[in-house]
Amino acid sequence: MSNHPKIRARAADNRAFPIIVFSLATAIALGIAMLPFAAKAAGSDSGSSGGSGYTVAAASKEMRKATVMIKNEDYAGALSFLEAEIAKNPDNADAWNLTGFASRKLGDYAASEVAYDKALAIDPKHKGALEYKGELYLTLGNLEGAENMFDRLNKVCFLSCKEKKQLAAAIRTYKKAN
Repeated sequence: MSNHPKIRARAADNRAFPIIVFSLATAIALGIAMLPFAAKAAGSDSGSSGGSGYTVAAASKEMRKATVMIKNEDYAGALSFLEAEIAKNPDNADAWNLTGFASRKLGDYAASEVAYDKALAIDPKHKGALEYKGELYLTLGNLEGAENMFDRLNKVCFLSCKEKKQLAAAIRTYKKAN
């Protein structure tokens, strides 16, 4: 090897090239490998908030009607369809979650909590139920309960999810007001 500074620098660059290529290839491979998980985390809309958040494409007639009624803020009307859905499919965590949401909006906090608990018993990682139960706790003045729901959402949401963002915003608003 030559002692000329430019030739030594070029040789060092040539030795670093395989390391750089390997690093980039590894980063790309990891990114590709994580796509299914990121897509699932971003795309799963299991009982999320913002009205109902329930995906109605493959839903039963009762769930579709209840979702429309919730979007139109007809919570009492939605409950009758949700009760019919739960009678047919008692393990439908989305139906229990929406029952909790509609009950909470009607001021029936005890029924709301029971419904969220049932949704979470069926699916402990149900993002919508975790968020909504946190919001219920804030309504009841239970900041610690809301923060516990937020902690659970933190574990469920791979990167971030709208339920976590919305509950975080509700907690911030609650803290400012109290």
